Amino acid sequence: MKIDRGDAPAEADAAPPAPNLPYGRSLIAAVLVAASVGCAEGESLSVEQVIDNMLAATAPERSRNAIQSLTTTADCMGPDGEFETTVTSIRPDTVYFRQASARAITEIWSTPERTWGGNAGEEYELLTPRVRDFIRAQEFHLMIIDLKTRFADFELLGRQETGGQDCLGVSMQDDAGGDAFLCVRTDNWLPVELRLDRESATGPVRITFEDWRDTDGLNLFHSMQVIEDPDRVFTYDFVDISVNTFAYEMRVPPPEMPKVRRGD
Repeated sequence: MKIDRGDAPAEADAAPPAPNLPYGRSLIAAVLVAASVGCAEGESLSVEQVIDNMLAATAPERSRNAIQSLTTTADCMGPDGEFETTVTSIRPDTVYFRQASARAITEIWSTPERTWGGNAGEEYELLTPRVRDFIRAQEFHLMIIDLKTRFADFELLGRQETGGQDCLGVSMQDDAGGDAFLCVRTDNWLPVELRLDRESATGPVRITFEDWRDTDGLNLFHSMQVIEDPDRVFTYDFVDISVNTFAYEMRVPPPEMPKVRRGD
């Protein structure tokens, strides 16, 4: 299997890096471009209230607790052309990832015990824990839905502005120990932008969310941009979001069988 992950930190000598992907950096969360301009609404709220308001607007507790699996498929565009990304998340912590472009089809499965996969038509192999960080960071919707468990050390920064929208900034740390920031609108409590700091395992990256729609009792974004820098922007338009259903071919092979072979 040909693998190219030149931007990732060094791993143990024998460990293979991640497969070659159109979008090859993992992501997680968020900061504001503008400086704080005063707290206004934020002065009367705690950081816990801001987060709870955001979760109530996107994933009410009953709907959030009912999630057993979440599958998303997006038509994507990046600097190197078009690609398609499918992610299936199975509670509590299993992920299936598929990304297809004109160059290759890549499939990766990940559980807490191991991560394996590769390019279709080649023998799949065990991958490093670093790749699991990348795969879990592709669970864009669950990063919002599971904000309280995926991030920690929340601190309210006060009122901010980004993209011409007023929002409340929240600083936090991701599960890799990197600084992250979240911006939540003050009119509807939807997240506008997330950023991952350079010190994180997967930054720096900026994510913006648009086109929110009701999906099985959840209010989920159907369009987003992943911005690595002004010249590296990835657009995701979600064509399918399914709750508690996933296709047979996406079922995760047993952990004791890390090497499988799948056709193109």
